[in-house]
Amino acid sequence: MTATAVSPRMDRAVESLRRSGNPFRNYFARNPDDEVCARYHVPELYAAERNLLLSIIDLYRYDPNTHSEVIPVLGNKGAGKTHLLHSIKHGGDGAWQLLVTPGTYQKDADFLEYLLFQIIDTLLGGGRQRGVRPLDHIGEFVVRRLLSNAISALPNEKKLDLIPAPGLGRWTRKLGLGVSQSLDRCQWLVDYVGGHSQLGRGQMPVAQALAEAGVSTEKAIELIEAYVEKAEAHNTAGLMRREIYKGFTRAHLLKDEAKLASFLTHDFVEMPYQVRPSRQDLVLSLFKVMMEVFRALKTPVVVAFDQLEDLLLARRSDDAHKVAETFFAGIVKVMHQLDGVCFLVFAERGLWNRFVPSLDGYIQDRLNNPVHVPDHGTVKAIRLEAPPADLVRKVVEARLEGSLRDLRDSSEFDGLYPFTEEQVRRIAVTEPTLRDMLQQCRHLFDHIVYDAESWSGASNRISDPADEIPMAGIPESRLPADSYVPENVTVKSVEIIRVDESSETARGAMTPRGMTELWAQEQRSAMRKLMPDGAITGATREIQAGLGAFLQTCHEHGVKLGPWRLQHVVPEYSFGEHPTYGVASIAHWACKDGQPWKVGIGLFLARSAGKPKDLEIKLSSMDTEPTVIDHLILMRPEDDLALTGKSKTVWQEAEKAGKHARLEPVSIEILGMLYSFPRWLAAIKEALPEGQPLPNLADLIQEQCEKLLEQVCMPVQG
Repeated sequence: MTATAVSPRMDRAVESLRRSGNPFRNYFARNPDDEVCARYHVPELYAAERNLLLSIIDLYRYDPNTHSEVIPVLGNKGAGKTHLLHSIKHGGDGAWQLLVTPGTYQKDADFLEYLLFQIIDTLLGGGRQRGVRPLDHIGEFVVRRLLSNAISALPNEKKLDLIPAPGLGRWTRKLGLGVSQSLDRCQWLVDYVGGHSQLGRGQMPVAQALAEAGVSTEKAIELIEAYVEKAEAHNTAGLMRREIYKGFTRAHLLKDEAKLASFLTHDFVEMPYQVRPSRQDLVLSLFKVMMEVFRALKTPVVVAFDQLEDLLLARRSDDAHKVAETFFAGIVKVMHQLDGVCFLVFAERGLWNRFVPSLDGYIQDRLNNPVHVPDHGTVKAIRLEAPPADLVRKVVEARLEGSLRDLRDSSEFDGLYPFTEEQVRRIAVTEPTLRDMLQQCRHLFDHIVYDAESWSGASNRISDPADEIPMAGIPESRLPADSYVPENVTVKSVEIIRVDESSETARGAMTPRGMTELWAQEQRSAMRKLMPDGAITGATREIQAGLGAFLQTCHEHGVKLGPWRLQHVVPEYSFGEHPTYGVASIAHWACKDGQPWKVGIGLFLARSAGKPKDLEIKLSSMDTEPTVIDHLILMRPEDDLALTGKSKTVWQEAEKAGKHARLEPVSIEILGMLYSFPRWLAAIKEALPEGQPLPNLADLIQEQCEKLLEQVCMPVQG
């Protein structure tokens, strides 16, 4: 291939592309919250499948008592399953739903318990769905409904007390003047809060409606709480609903999330039960009440499991069949216990076809149960096929748009520059998945933009040796109707393009720098989710699971600290009857040839009234026979490290009983690191070529987590 002269305009174009970088470098979505998905979204891609999924979710919106069902979304690795999930969670199509996307699977935990705390974490966390935090969205509608009902239930004389009279109005009311205006004002507030106002105006935000009506926030809260006390039953479910409604009201109107977070993680256990329920019964009771709250708002609860293989098989040594059977049996059990939960399982076809046929018959029957969807028929599974060439072109154009922004003013360059129509079409018809197509575009861009000797100015494009290679061997089913494949093909020349395997442009490479960048990205995402006041409390179980995954990875990759080595790890050890506080991780640490220490590491995150109870339950983990924990490390937020009152008494009694324990102060950054750790591992695994083992992470972990290792890995200080 000979280089020909190019115009200064072409020279500047190439330089512009080089400066902007390769837009195909991020060719896969790390998780359903990956911002790359929104940046390069093409609405036409999988539009039919997305509409079908939204129609299935709407079944639970219009009939909240719809039986819980599982919808498999199947496609090859790289087909675009995670991007599709992102478009449902964050896109503008359809109405809002509470979409829970677990980043971990806690295989040693009770499935119902695991699922409940995934929902609580999503509800209280700082992550946004369609631009709004779930707590804000649901809180608005809970308060709107309660306020409207509370005002409507008031007698007229109480309504007059609700709306303050200006000036001398309180005196004129005694004479019967201005009463109708005040009652009209109350009705105006009900109409605007409920969205039934005249002139076609929609619902007004509750806070704005209260301000315009002249009703103080404190008076509104008092009114709602009085209504809830009167309206709710005095049985267990009614008591739980009462506290949840009060928590939502204070969280939304006062921005005080402590009451709601405390109830969902601790206070529900301490309610005045006539007969003390078991741990499983407590979890089921709270779960049912939360589902009732969501159903009353016609808010579907959707639990979407993505990247199933990495989610289930966090360790390649795990028994795949056993883990899969536990996972699917857990889903089926929840389906029998609760209505109104829509399960979406995004899985590779091969994985699904390997796991499901080996399960027990009753599990298979529930997983394969079809769902009837109006206008779509009966659906057993949704399958994602490779997109046609015209959609691949749109995807490529979306990627190139930012790089071409400075070149748009010239007719010399179209939306595919520096590619040709033929190059994109060839990639579309020869590659099996969207990810493979983007990888090919990535290599092609690197070659034709950064290899200065391979331009061809004759076509105002940068030429590629692949243009000379005919399309022999491509299945006819993948070729466009007007394609012609010659029968006798002679390859005149072949140019081999070598890619430096040590560089980050290598196909599927995962360098230390790339892993560090992923670490930083996941850490930033975790910090955003944990910033709200109630988020850390709501994420307690998820952070504990992250700690277990961290210790397990340290064990498998040979992480050490001085003379100490890990011999065994139990990622999640459950004990007692408290679903939130009764869990810890266990690490067996040995020093040279000495006897190993059985070290329990737990999160001690409770605040206010829950603090002594959390401490008491954690310390009780050392009471079991035979002994499973010799030394207990409790990780306590650094801004509340001191033990006072009941907590101090509990600690002193434990010391007198001969229990070995210590407190370690942790920052929100450390908690964010633990929260993000399983997601970081999953992102690395997803970036690796199929079949390639995870690289050794010991050096990176010891570099990034030196402080944390010192806190959780030393059985004794000094």
